[in-house]
Amino acid sequence: MRNCEQIAKLLYQYIDRELTDDEHRRVRQHLDACPPCKHVFRLEEGMLTIIGEHCRKVSAPERLIDRVRQLSHE
Repeated sequence: MRNCEQIAKLLYQYIDRELTDDEHRRVRQHLDACPPCKHVFRLEEGMLTIIGEHCRKVSAPERLIDRVRQLSHE
């Protein structure tokens, strides 16, 4: 169980490809050998994908964009 807790702490970094090669390999090996952790990984990765796709579809109102640009030049 302790190993699962350590892997869980690295999951977002793993998804974002922010781990060293050794850390990445260790997480991958654990996920391949541990179905419960692999399930959690797939859920988290799927959720982040859905959020990312949705956020790209939503745009700020043009008035807000213009106001932010205006304020950044003051």
